[in-house]
Amino acid sequence: MATEQTNTRAKFSKKQILSSANFKERRDLLTVLLNDDKKYSIKEVEQEIDKFMKKKVK
Repeated sequence: MATEQTNTRAKFSKKQILSSANFKERRDLLTVLLNDDKKYSIKEVEQEIDKFMKKKVK
């Protein structure tokens, strides 16, 4: 339980997220979506991916 709380609160840099095995399949997408100077939680990264994937194609 404590591990789950720690994971939701932890913030990671773009570089850390891109090197993570969790997001290996989405590395190209995250390179474009994430800002270099901002830190993200895992939940925030997943939300950014979902938001992008649900956009309409122009």
